[in-house]
Amino acid sequence: MTPVSPIELDIAFQAKGATDPAWHRDDSAHEGDGKDDLQRDRDRIDRLTDSWSTRANVRKSGPDLTLDFDPRKPDFLTELLPFHDHPLYQKAPEEFKQAALSCGWIAYNEKTVAIESKIVSPACMHLIDGDVAGFPRHRYRSSVAQALTDEAFHVLLVVQATGVTRQRRRLNELVLPSFELVGSMQQLQETHSESWKKILIQLATAVVSEVMVSEYLSRLSNAFDIQPLNRITTEIHRRDESAHNGLFKSLGAVIYHGLNAREREFFVGALSQPSMWFASPELDVWEAMLNQIGFPNAERIIADCRAQRRGKEIHLDLSTLETLFADLGVENSLRERALSV
Repeated sequence: MTPVSPIELDIAFQAKGATDPAWHRDDSAHEGDGKDDLQRDRDRIDRLTDSWSTRANVRKSGPDLTLDFDPRKPDFLTELLPFHDHPLYQKAPEEFKQAALSCGWIAYNEKTVAIESKIVSPACMHLIDGDVAGFPRHRYRSSVAQALTDEAFHVLLVVQATGVTRQRRRLNELVLPSFELVGSMQQLQETHSESWKKILIQLATAVVSEVMVSEYLSRLSNAFDIQPLNRITTEIHRRDESAHNGLFKSLGAVIYHGLNAREREFFVGALSQPSMWFASPELDVWEAMLNQIGFPNAERIIADCRAQRRGKEIHLDLSTLETLFADLGVENSLRERALSV
């Protein structure tokens, strides 16, 4: 039996009902209006900055990469595969289904690397470098630099964990194409020649990604039937992101209130799209992976998923967007215009 690591003990302690520390508090119940809201956001950023040295997982020991590996345990949750209910997937030999789950874990983390390195980290650098008009960069440089450090640690965290999976499952040669989330952001940026618009699109995508990623991580971090290292890695990441959720909402509010009227309207419009990008099933990535592992009927499975997706109307989660607009203090007139698009 593998000894329980300090990280596992800490996770177990939290699971038994330990209350969240102050930096994870939801301040929404105490929201006011106007200046009160902005002061709440400033206070939250300050609180998160002050707590970073004891809160951030980069300041603690990482996961034990020598944890026992059980080849019979899946690397990922079946229900998170976009084709998990397809008859051809369900009838496939078990060895191929297990390989698909390993691909799912690798893709899950490679998407994390893409989010951290191509979306969030460049957004942080725009704030640190003073590229955003009206943003008080000197006041919040430490806060943003801390977040940037967290993101670099998350890249290392998942690269190490997926390295174990690639080696154990003999998937070192698996190559993934670019993710739709990143590509959609870049395509939108390319439609605008003004640098300030490109920057605001980057920031909007980063804010939405940081707000949504906690939910993205929560299901796997509570999956005790998968490989222990995979669950622990996701839980460590989720803890940092639970703090980033509030941090980036508050940074988004500070950004928004520092913009002029024209910039505000563009920023709000840019915020309305990344939630749909984030929810993409990334079928191009899956098609590439399934073909590489020789999954039976891969082309048919993915073609059916694409046809099913085309047959459905893809809508924004307006409730999530409305909550984000409220957290950022967006005026009602701008909210209505953005939500009606």
